This record gives sequence, C-alpha cells and structure tokens, in this order.
Amino acid sequence: MIHSTLASYCEGFPDATKAWPAFPLAQPPELAWWSNLTADALDGVLQGQSVLELLQSGLPQLLLPQQSGISSSDLYKALVLRGESVDQALIAGVDAPPHWHDPEALRFWIAPHPCGAMPVVQTPSWADFVLLVRALAHRGEPAKLVDGVHAQAVSGLIHWGLIRAFGRQSRARLIVLHDAPYGSVQASDVPGDLTEAEWLQASSNLRLEHELTHLATKRLLSQMRINLLDELIADCMGMVAALGRFHAELFGRCLATESASGRWTTYTNALSETDARLALDLVMLRACELEHHLDHRPELLLREQAMDRLRWLCQQRLDRPIQ
Repeated sequence: MIHSTLASYCEGFPDATKAWPAFPLAQPPELAWWSNLTADALDGVLQGQSVLELLQSGLPQLLLPQQSGISSSDLYKALVLRGESVDQALIAGVDAPPHWHDPEALRFWIAPHPCGAMPVVQTPSWADFVLLVRALAHRGEPAKLVDGVHAQAVSGLIHWGLIRAFGRQSRARLIVLHDAPYGSVQASDVPGDLTEAEWLQASSNLRLEHELTHLATKRLLSQMRINLLDELIADCMGMVAALGRFHAELFGRCLATESASGRWTTYTNALSETDARLALDLVMLRACELEHHLDHRPELLLREQAMDRLRWLCQQRLDRPIQ
C-alpha cells in the first residue's frame, strides 16, 4: 500500500506518552520450558548438535525437506499440524531432509529483557541460518531471504513440546541470529578502533537488542512497524547496548544510505520514490540530533535506564526535532 502523504509515514507511536507498566513484565509460563533446556549448560548456553536435536524434538518443521508446496503437503499436516510421531512421518516419506552445514557451531540460550526474555538460536553459518528461517518463519517453503538480513524474530510457532506441556493454545517465540558484521559494515568503519572479532561480537549484541526492541514496542505499544523511525529506535538501543553510545554516522552506514538500493529502502517501499528520499533525509537528521542529545544526557546511556531511554525514543517523530 502506498502512503497518501509523507505525513502519515512520519506519525509516531500512538499512546507513547501514556504511563508504562512496571518492569520486568510477567513472563509467559512457556519460558520455564525453554529455561529447563539450558539449566545445566555452561553459562546458560547450549552448544553443538544437541541444540539441533532439542529444537527438532518440538519443532518438526526442522526435519522436513524445504521445497515448494511442503507447507500444504500431507507430510507437513501430519508432522507439524497434528503432531504425529516423527517415526511415522519419516516412514511416510521424508527422503530429502535439510542438510545442516555446521550443527556443531549452533548456540542456544535465553536472552533476558524487561519486556520478556526470548529464546535465541545463533549460528555462524549463513546456510544454516537460511534453513532455520525458512523452516520456522516460512513453514519450510524455499523463500529467498533479503540480502543483509541476519536476524529473524519468529512468533506463533506450533511447538509440540509446549503444546503437550501447556495445551494447544501455546505457541513458541524465538529469535534466530546469524554471526555477521552488522549492516555489512567493516570494523575499520566503526568508531572505537574495534578488531574484526570485537566488531563481530558487538554486531551480535547489537542485532539481538535491535530485535528485542521491536518485540518490546509490539508488546508495549501494540506496534512493530516497517518504518525508519522504528529502525532508528532499534539501532539506538542496539548500539548503546553493544558499544556504549549511539553513532549517527554508523547508523547511516548500516542503512547503506549511499546506495539507491541500500537497506534503508526496505523500510520505505510503501512510499513514492520522492517521499522515500525525504524520509531518509529526515531520519538522518533525527539521528544526528539523537547523537547530540545522548552525548549531553549520559544518564540515558546507563543500562538501568534502558526502558526510560526506549520510552523517550518512542515519543519522537521523524518530522519533528528530537526533544
């Protein structure tokens, strides 16, 4: 849908000025099921082939061949929708299961957040990331992932471990991460003289906080939008968590603002070409203002002030100066 005016795109979050609840918010009962998986793991992180096996035990989507039409097949209906035993489904004809490239490098843990902790599965293998996202977010269909996407939050998953423990209304939520430099930016272009290894780790932290921020706005404000303001907010929260401050220039590099087909276009494709460029100019202006404000309000950079920072950010608009 094309927005009729740029003004409609620039609208902020409704009700952002209303009082927020006390944090942390209540955790869903399903989180205890996930937490039990990591109870005996070193530092709470499961690693290796066991991660894949644990995920497959409740998410049979991960066992199915990824081919066009699989989500409407009898096999999918039996294994995923009806929760029939894996053995029966395998006998029925799984002859081309996914080929996992580096299962020993898989990691699984629970990421804490004031708006709700989230299970996370992470891989350094792009091929395995694609398999995970296709299986979980696209019901096994061989969807093409957008270049530059290295994270996917998935909700509403049919998970038979949770269903058997908590009932048919239970659904799984998790975040899938791929190890890669954030925004395809090289370490040499990141403030702070980070090594490649340090930037890769910071990228994972930034990417995770970015996804958790989108989920937080969904829970607190009932919105998770494809919008440059939302990206500014999520990247700000992510950079502060990973790097200790927000950098407007790095934000622009991560959006690939110099490219006519850069990542920024993902968030403006509902606009005309002229309005998309205006929206990009506006978000970069807001980013520069945001960096200035945070440099002069260091208390908002403190970890314990994260939710106050998020609330303040959600009260901003693209078409108004940061205030």
